[in-house]
Amino acid sequence: MAYYKEVQCTVVSETKRSDSGGTWVEYGGMRSDMKKKGMVLFLTGLLGMSLFLGGCTSKSEKKALEYKQLGISQMKEAKYEDAVSSFQKALDQSLGRIRAQELDVCYYKALAQYKSGDTKAAIKTYDGLVDYDKKNWEVYYLRGSVLLADGQPDACLKDYDKAVSLNDSDAELYGHISENLQNAGRTQEAQKYLEQGLKLKPSSASDYENIGKLYVIKGDTENAVKMLTQAADKGADRAYLALGKLYASEKKMEDAKAAFQKYMEKHPKDADALEQLASIAADAGDYADAATYYKDAMEAASGDQVKELQKALVAVYEKNGDFASALEEAKDYVADYPEDETMQKEYEFLQTRVLTGLENTGTDNTQQADDTAADTTTEGNGQ
Repeated sequence: MAYYKEVQCTVVSETKRSDSGGTWVEYGGMRSDMKKKGMVLFLTGLLGMSLFLGGCTSKSEKKALEYKQLGISQMKEAKYEDAVSSFQKALDQSLGRIRAQELDVCYYKALAQYKSGDTKAAIKTYDGLVDYDKKNWEVYYLRGSVLLADGQPDACLKDYDKAVSLNDSDAELYGHISENLQNAGRTQEAQKYLEQGLKLKPSSASDYENIGKLYVIKGDTENAVKMLTQAADKGADRAYLALGKLYASEKKMEDAKAAFQKYMEKHPKDADALEQLASIAADAGDYADAATYYKDAMEAASGDQVKELQKALVAVYEKNGDFASALEEAKDYVADYPEDETMQKEYEFLQTRVLTGLENTGTDNTQQADDTAADTTTEGNGQ
């Protein structure tokens, strides 16, 4: 007999994971990366009764898919509340039946709700999902991360402990938990998970990569480079990204650039790598190259990343003295994100500058552009 529940889901974010599997998640300022399969799933409100339905008709299934695709498109445009509505409409077509398709939609709806700022609903949804599958470590990890973002560290730690007990050989899990706790000011607990992860013995390419990242968190650059290099040699392409970021943090820009370019030999449309190369070019004063990288990254990116890339592009144009291009980009930006008051002011500044012809006066452009770039960085880190 089919298993039925009332479908009412809730939330989380999306990033690629380096090994096979699902999605990691982004919570507030804490970036976690969770298994990627769509996003993360959940359901609330168990109905507690069979509905004796024969399943959705093909018409209902088609409508559900249409609403799901609409919701995904709205997510990419950062229209999270609209996406929540679309995903719920997709679930409404199920007539209460929970199958793989409905669970996948729940992943998306949950993410949209979290990104819209509704952490309470996210926690409630995770409560339901824990009841649905008590052996799923991801659910505990996700609920714990939302609890941490919601200011409930004790409850968070219980969920993190449960997640690790169900998945104690995953170095990546230890790393994300440690980073989340560190970012939340829970240094002692963060260190505990970090040390547990570093006790693991690597065997696969992804193991070397993830343990290398643990060394990055610890601040042990020598061992981090050693492990990440071995990971890359064993075929973990994304280890080059981690190496590039590590080298950049050490101000070894040529090594960083080489690592990112090595990664892009196989992944030329990766938004993260393009963004890193843009940043390196901008720091070196190669603003034309930086602008090209940022534009390419915007084409490859989605969601909030597009927003931050566009702001960075405006700043690069300004630093290069190309106020006309900066104005055009800022105009598009404020049309898409009218709630951003800082960029609205920047747009007004650029209008004045271009209209008065000051872009040709040789006036120093650096401070204004640095202010724009700094604002971009601040918002990106606080997301």
